[in-house]
Amino acid sequence: MNELKVKKDFTNIYTQDSPYEYLKEMERLEYDISDSTKPLYNSIINQLEDKLSRPINVLDLGSSYGINSSLMKYDLTMAELNNFFLNGTEPTKKETKQFYDECTSNDNINFYQIDISEEALKFSEDMKLCERGINVDLEAEKLNPLESFPKIDVVIATGCVGYIGYKTFSNLLKVIKNRQSNYIESEKEYTSPIFAFSVLRMFDMNDIKEVFEMYDYSIVKSDIKPIRQRSFSDSKEKAQTISILHDMKVNTEKYEDEDNFYADFYIAKSKK
Repeated sequence: MNELKVKKDFTNIYTQDSPYEYLKEMERLEYDISDSTKPLYNSIINQLEDKLSRPINVLDLGSSYGINSSLMKYDLTMAELNNFFLNGTEPTKKETKQFYDECTSNDNINFYQIDISEEALKFSEDMKLCERGINVDLEAEKLNPLESFPKIDVVIATGCVGYIGYKTFSNLLKVIKNRQSNYIESEKEYTSPIFAFSVLRMFDMNDIKEVFEMYDYSIVKSDIKPIRQRSFSDSKEKAQTISILHDMKVNTEKYEDEDNFYADFYIAKSKK
């Protein structure tokens, strides 16, 4: 069974000019994983801030409308985003800009974003949720636009692993390796980026793990409990997901059996 075909297709809500339809659907499905991953990402960033004593550059894969940067850079919650965007009629671009302008920005985090949706990235750039966004297919062979990004310290992904797979990480790590020599010449100590991402439990991670190991990264699944992502959209999505997990010998009791998707959290660090 193809795991991607199990999940509901949300393509139509990723290509709107604002996150209104996206957030409306996510609220219906009680999507809240970004609230749970926020402190995990922040913990990594805070450690790097202490070590590097400069703003940290974060690359968000599958960033959509900049939800992670909204929560992390402006210290918001999913509930606060929903309260603004879904409180009556869809807010105008001016109202949305004012909303973010009135939030306190954490200038110690610089976000760079990659997404398949040009509209979602434009919104994120217009609202200053990122320094720059790149509209590119991460599974494609060439990621030349990444060459224009500064040195990336942390790579995060919330909910897109599965849509992206080992090819994405292979392409990213190839670009990172090719750029290392330039930074080594200009910095006394080069630090390879840390990867941190959540993965729905039904996705097999073996190929991705092999790619990281090939590039001298150690990748581990965090020992925290599985993180709730969202509720299932219907009984079919639930039944097929549980079937896949049972085939993988994964116990779904108290997790997917309770009508929700759950994800594991992974961290990958260079061995060098």
